[in-house]
Amino acid sequence: MKTHLMYLLVLCFTFFATAHATDKVKASKKADSSCSYFNDLNGKYYCVETSSTCDIAHAWYKESGSTAPAQLIVLSKTGGSTCTLFEGSATLPGGGYIVVYVQTCNCGSTLTTNVNFH
Repeated sequence: MKTHLMYLLVLCFTFFATAHATDKVKASKKADSSCSYFNDLNGKYYCVETSSTCDIAHAWYKESGSTAPAQLIVLSKTGGSTCTLFEGSATLPGGGYIVVYVQTCNCGSTLTTNVNFH
């Protein structure tokens, strides 16, 4: 009897956990991805992927054609009223740095990415 009760409890917990996990609302975020960002300083193209929701945005970058994993750039909220602005930078391996700007409106339903190299 104890075995059946334990089995029933595990089964009920599994169903509850699965139902709860699938019940969560998925964010309708937009993403922006391009490998056409050219760095005049070193003559290389970079791939940058950004995405955002209401109050958070992130960017990943890597040299175009590279097999190395993309690197994360932490973006900080810099302002905005109707639309939210984010900015972040990272030092590039050969020197200089990449700066990524993201503007998102309506909690990520629209997203604009700008990239500069210094």
